[in-house]
Amino acid sequence: MGLFSFITDRVKSFFSDEPATPEEADHSGFFTREKVIAFSAALFISISLWLIVNLSRDFNVTIQVPIQIVNLPDDVALSNDVPEYASVNLTGEGWKLIPIYNNPPRISLTAESQEINLFDQMRNQVSAFSDLNVQQVDPLSIRIETELKATKRVPVYSRVELNMRNRYGAVQAPVLEPDSVTITGPESRLADISRWETAEVELRDVSSNVERTIDLRSSGSGIRVEPQTVNLRVEVAEFTESEVRVPVRTRNLPSGEAVTFNPSSITVRFDVPIDKFSEVQESRPFTAFVDYAALEADTTGFITPQIENSQEDINVRVRSFRPTQVSYFNIVQD
Repeated sequence: MGLFSFITDRVKSFFSDEPATPEEADHSGFFTREKVIAFSAALFISISLWLIVNLSRDFNVTIQVPIQIVNLPDDVALSNDVPEYASVNLTGEGWKLIPIYNNPPRISLTAESQEINLFDQMRNQVSAFSDLNVQQVDPLSIRIETELKATKRVPVYSRVELNMRNRYGAVQAPVLEPDSVTITGPESRLADISRWETAEVELRDVSSNVERTIDLRSSGSGIRVEPQTVNLRVEVAEFTESEVRVPVRTRNLPSGEAVTFNPSSITVRFDVPIDKFSEVQESRPFTAFVDYAALEADTTGFITPQIENSQEDINVRVRSFRPTQVSYFNIVQD
C-alpha cells in the first residue's frame, strides 16, 4: 500500500462511523488516541493563530486602579473621603493590555499632597508600558485633606429586626456584646457621632434563643471602628395569656386629701412566659395608679390609670385593661 493510499484510508477512518473489522480491532485503541492527538493539536494551533492575529489589534479596556495614601503620620487622619479605586480607560495592543489588566498598578499619594491630578499620575504609571495610552480617568482629580486624629467610645445601636413566631417573644431586651465600640478618625467627623449602628439584619420566625455575630455598619474611609462585629444574644420563650385584678391607687396624694375611684380596681390582661405562669398566679405583677397632679388637671371626671410592672424579674407584657377609664371623687375630711 502506497503512502498516499495509507493517508487516504486514515482520513476516511477518522470521519467514518463504520465498525472495525476483526483485523482492525487490535489497532482501534491506537487509532482512537491518534484521533484525539490530531484533534487536540489542530485545536491548539487554531487557538494560537487566532490569538496571534486578534491580540495584535488595538483594544479599549477599563481597569480599576487602587489608590493608597502613604507616609500618613500616626497622629494625623484624613478629613475627607478618598476613593479606594480610580476607573482608568486604556487603549493599546491586546498583548500589551493583558499584563496591566491582570496586575493593575497602584496610585500612591502622600499625606502632604493637596489637589492631585489622577490623569497625570496614571499617565506616568503607564509610561513604563510602551504603546499604551490613557484615555480617561474617573475621578479626574482628588483632594487630600488631613487633621489631627481623635479617639472616642460610643454605644452600639442595634438595627436587628426580630420577627417572632406567633405566641413567642423575647424574655428580656436583646443584649449586644460589647455594647460600645472605639472609633478613631479626624476630630471634626467624630464630634457629630454619638452612636454606631449595626448592619441591618432581619431575623424571621424566631422561636428559640438567638446567639449570633452581627457586623457593624461600614465605617467608610477616614474612620476606623474596633471591634467590627458584636455578639447578639436574645432569650426567647413561648408566652401564654393571663389576667389579674389590680386596685387603683393615688400617687403623690397631699396630706389631708383622699380620693375614691369607681370602680376601685381594673382587670389587666397580659402575656407571661409559660414557665413563669404559676409564679405570676401567686402574686400581683402590676400596680395601677393615678397621679394626683393628673386629677387636678382633669375637667371631665374620668381618668385613665397608668399600669406599672411591679416584678421586674419577670417579663410580663400588658395586652389591655378594662375599664380603660375610671371616675373619681374627692373625700372631704372634717
